[in-house]
Amino acid sequence: MSFAAAVGTGLKKYFDFRGVASRREYWFFILFIVLLTLVTGQLDQILYPELAQKATDSANALFSYLETNPSSADWALFSSALTDAVNATPISNLVGFATFFPLLTVTVRRMRDAGFGGWWLLLIWLQLFTFVVTLLPTKRKSL
Repeated sequence: MSFAAAVGTGLKKYFDFRGVASRREYWFFILFIVLLTLVTGQLDQILYPELAQKATDSANALFSYLETNPSSADWALFSSALTDAVNATPISNLVGFATFFPLLTVTVRRMRDAGFGGWWLLLIWLQLFTFVVTLLPTKRKSL
């Protein structure tokens, strides 16, 4: 399967979770997504430099605060940095939303071809759950 055929198949089976995807089809589609992400990221930088600068300034303010106050968190600065980072990449965000389902479907079909069910992808959420649990405050022992 060629690169163009793999991309075409991935996009044609936009919501089709049935069937299987070969290794070649899967990795060519992943390569397409990576290249598309690089191109759209550069377009965001070229077309919206003021948004990119604002995101950089917000991130620098957050990092400066964390360097001077490592034991406390300023959630307003964190929220501002996150919001500015998302707003700085409108084209990439649009492309990411448009390619989410094709990427999910080709991954499920690839897992099925490898002998696993698509439900194995739910293990990805285990990492997020573990991270959230580590952020919980320490329980104080009552005397």
